[in-house]
Amino acid sequence: MISPRKTALPAAVTAASLAFTTFAPAIAAETPTENLDPDRGNVVSVETEELDTVVKDPKLPSAPPKTGDKNPGATMGQRMKSMDETTNLSPESEAELEQVEKELDTKTAPAASASVGAVTPETRESPESDPSSTQTVGPAGSMSLMIQANTWRPAGIMGMDVSGWQPTVNWSAEYSKGARFAYVKATEGTGYKSPSFASQYSGSYNVGMIRGAYHFALPSVSSGAAQADYFVNNGGGWSADGKTLPGLLDIEYNPYSSLGNTCYNMSQPQMNSWIKSFSDRYKQRTGRLPAIYTTTDWWRTCTGNTAQFNTHPLHIAAYNTTGAGAMPNGWSTYDIWQFSASGPFSGDSNQYRGSWAQLQSMASSRNYKPLGGRAPSTNAVNQSYSVSGGIGSIYRATGGAAKWGQAVTPERAAASGGRYQEFVRNGVKATAYWHPRTGAHMVRNTSSIGNKFVQTGRERGLGFPSTEERSISGGAYQSFTTATGRTHKVMWTPSTGSNTIKEYGAIGKFWSKRGHERGYGFPVTDEYRVGNQVHQRFSKGYTVRWSSATNHVWVTR
Repeated sequence: MISPRKTALPAAVTAASLAFTTFAPAIAAETPTENLDPDRGNVVSVETEELDTVVKDPKLPSAPPKTGDKNPGATMGQRMKSMDETTNLSPESEAELEQVEKELDTKTAPAASASVGAVTPETRESPESDPSSTQTVGPAGSMSLMIQANTWRPAGIMGMDVSGWQPTVNWSAEYSKGARFAYVKATEGTGYKSPSFASQYSGSYNVGMIRGAYHFALPSVSSGAAQADYFVNNGGGWSADGKTLPGLLDIEYNPYSSLGNTCYNMSQPQMNSWIKSFSDRYKQRTGRLPAIYTTTDWWRTCTGNTAQFNTHPLHIAAYNTTGAGAMPNGWSTYDIWQFSASGPFSGDSNQYRGSWAQLQSMASSRNYKPLGGRAPSTNAVNQSYSVSGGIGSIYRATGGAAKWGQAVTPERAAASGGRYQEFVRNGVKATAYWHPRTGAHMVRNTSSIGNKFVQTGRERGLGFPSTEERSISGGAYQSFTTATGRTHKVMWTPSTGSNTIKEYGAIGKFWSKRGHERGYGFPVTDEYRVGNQVHQRFSKGYTVRWSSATNHVWVTR
């Protein structure tokens, strides 16, 4: 276990990001008790960028971290453990950390072709003298208990999870102690990606573990879909290679005082909608549902104990020596149990409840049935939907599948007698709309303009698209028209973002008559009220004002 140290790491070294592993081809063990191939050597992952914070002053701030911060942010079970447990390392990985510190102090970098932090007799006992190094994994699914090396573990298939708080991990030693799978923190919210992820993800793979990535959710900060995209874009994807676990959504007690109460100040319906948004987007991007990490208490408190997600594998947290306890509603048992934050493995220690064949199925099959839940829908992820009529015409005229991807919904009814259909290409969503007044047009949901349209209520807010998104000098725009004929123009520039001109209103008409963006510039704000006046600011320094009392429009600069 790491305790705060007084080591002063060289600034030039701590600023660098080092990730070393052996690069021999990875071959997964055929059984959970198969020994590590000795020809692979000692596989160690190292990340020096976070060492200074992790080693000298480990603490969680009041607000989430951002990429580039040395603080690794929250981990699974953060509110349930101390910082000593958050920074937990097994004795073998602790020895590696001490070795790295010595190397940094002497500014002696190891050669990239050699094993990093190779363990020597001076830094730890030999494997023969370490009783945990020869322990094999107990019968799969068994709940009998055993005491080993002063740490408790349930019998079964062992695993672990790590984050940037474990800047050095001796993966060979963790494997020898019995770990056969690992979850590695990749991202948090939409502002933090772990510098340790790449080396930890490859390090666990290179010793033969089945591994996956996890995302620490901040549901009040951005949408579930946005966080799923961020997660997938930064290592959280899945492939049916038999060695990659589904991405894990870590949804639990809020550890940051700046984000409100334990449920992030969100109601139970809001939380359930957020989880569904994350799950739906993750499935769109990867072809399968994410696993869910939580506690039974948090699930009851913050979701109302919903059963709607029991098609997802369950990773339950319960730190004790008596069993995982009661399950959240919908699951009769867990897939993975996080039973300890203090060993026997680095980070947190976990147990898979099923057999080795079932664990391999969890890694390889998009139709994996959770051990205590329902099987996911067998509907094809890329189910074919027909695209026809006005929507089909605009879809094909503007690029078809090559630009917009495949239809992921049938054509459906929209507001005010309109129609819409959704498409996805490489995880990016677009929506085609049709209305008798506007005809059919496409909206790029994830562009700045499309996001403005979505945030303001879609067709119920700005109306139906009456043009495609178009580029103009300095920016872009797209027009929208309501069923009653009121036109809005959403305009974007790199410096102003997207703002809306109400072309039917007094300010919009005044701006249009004076040359549109060529006159006063692009809108810097939407319209906003000041007393009995409405104002809107523009990029060339002008503010157009309208008085509701006099119906007078004027401009100031």
